[in-house]
Amino acid sequence: MAQLDPRLMGTFRRRMMDPRCFHKVCGILRAQKYEDLRCYHGCCGMIDRLSDCMGVPVSPAERENAAQWLMGCGVDPQNPHHRRQMWNMVWGR
Repeated sequence: MAQLDPRLMGTFRRRMMDPRCFHKVCGILRAQKYEDLRCYHGCCGMIDRLSDCMGVPVSPAERENAAQWLMGCGVDPQNPHHRRQMWNMVWGR
């Protein structure tokens, strides 16, 4: 299974501290469905939206790695338990 890039995740966490980014990111994440994150194009689309929202460029290799990692997680953003797990991971808990 792919691993997340620690530099990219650190940048993501720092940008999430900005309340404007936080609310936009929450909206992007809540809009996803389980099926979206099980397919490559759905994962890449979400990564691109997050990248644009936060103003963080993501290289094609980083995008590929993040998409593979997301597909391997099997996360359902509509499931409250999974959402809690996602936020714990985002905040490094």
